[in-house]
Amino acid sequence: MPRPAELPRHPVWPTLLVVILSAIGAVFIGAVLVFAGSLVTASAAGPVGLLVAVPLAMAILGNAMAVGVFAAPVWAIFGGGMLSLFASGKRGAQGAFGITLFSETHPISKVTRTLSDRMGIDPVRWIGWYPSEDINAFAMGTDNQNMLIGLSKGAIEKLTKQELIAVIAHELGHVASQDTVRMTYARSMVEALTFFLVFRRLKRLARWVFLPVSELELLRFSRQREFTADKIAASVTRPEWMIDALLHVQREKDPPVVPEGYEPVMFWSRIVDKQWLRTHPPLEDRIAALEQFSQAKAGATARGRDAHQNAIEEAMRNANTV
Repeated sequence: MPRPAELPRHPVWPTLLVVILSAIGAVFIGAVLVFAGSLVTASAAGPVGLLVAVPLAMAILGNAMAVGVFAAPVWAIFGGGMLSLFASGKRGAQGAFGITLFSETHPISKVTRTLSDRMGIDPVRWIGWYPSEDINAFAMGTDNQNMLIGLSKGAIEKLTKQELIAVIAHELGHVASQDTVRMTYARSMVEALTFFLVFRRLKRLARWVFLPVSELELLRFSRQREFTADKIAASVTRPEWMIDALLHVQREKDPPVVPEGYEPVMFWSRIVDKQWLRTHPPLEDRIAALEQFSQAKAGATARGRDAHQNAIEEAMRNANTV
């Protein structure tokens, strides 16, 4: 059995720090908007109204900001922590996607455990499939004990065995690099800050008005993490498997249908025109990065490549049907 691969592991705190600082910034933005509204309202009562309303508004807003600067990040941390648990594993994603879990003896479960061993990580607790004809997959959770990997029916039926294994390795790459934990916590913290807004579109508007920096950071991180997971999958399987999987996805006629709010955690998602608003990089950019990685990897010795692949290929031989 080859040694576990040396994989990038990203710290969770940088993205969470951006969200916390954005929460503090949101308090100031809210205070400015409320103060401006107070001035407009008081001006209708004339100069006397302004003389009375302005000092009172400043005192109230000062106290509110003092409380808010402390309360907003605290709630983001603890409220986000609670929401992240509900979003993880069987509590959230399984219900949102209608996932049916595989048994431990299912070939896909066996291959997933083999890939986990190759990466040197604990096996994820749950893996299953969900009824969608799109080729897609995702991983969500705050640790391996509540981690869930979901594969679409389309991925299982349309991809070759090698391509499907590469996609599973990609999702495990998110887990191994801690990107799944980082994204789950960060998105849950942002949701906690807008939990009081009932309608999803209103929440989205509030995030862009009050938390624009955190929204842009999460989108940037979401795009960057796909290159990392692609490279990890190519490292523990073969680059051509990952490339073929992306080429297969590229031939799909329509963008995938994804439950609202889950776009950043998917294997791929709809590409919008504005690059800075995308959750995923274009497929051609991911393929080009993998081709470059493949050329660099080709310089390895044949012996190194064989040792690198033994466990994966043995799992494939044992899995008659994936």
